[in-house]
Amino acid sequence: MPIGREELEAYLKLRRLGKPITIRGFQRLMGYSSPGQAERVLKRLERLGLVEKNPFSEYVAKNELPPELSAYIIIKGYILPRALVYATYATATVVTYTLLARPSEPVLLLLAALTAPYWIETVRELRMLKRLKELGA
Repeated sequence: MPIGREELEAYLKLRRLGKPITIRGFQRLMGYSSPGQAERVLKRLERLGLVEKNPFSEYVAKNELPPELSAYIIIKGYILPRALVYATYATATVVTYTLLARPSEPVLLLLAALTAPYWIETVRELRMLKRLKELGA
């Protein structure tokens, strides 16, 4: 079952909250008009393996991401592709080397060819994340 936009937004809010929450508390957090809607979203999150219900009937967001989101990391509530971190690091290293060593053109082309796959993967993962968010729209 793919994760939709609503579930993704709810999961991020629960992670940011960082503590157990009741259905009514979740209703207020998300701005829903009925507790039934809040319960349906929480049940979907539970089926997706993003939250678990404790013995006090409160829901807690799990810290580990499900397999569908394993190519991503969460930083301050934002979901970012892991490849973005690698692409940024590789590009910064290449730029620093280029500024310090002033390599020849063939070396510059080689360095650009080494960083290109990271950026291609980053764009692919960003598009996939956008599609995941749109499935719930």
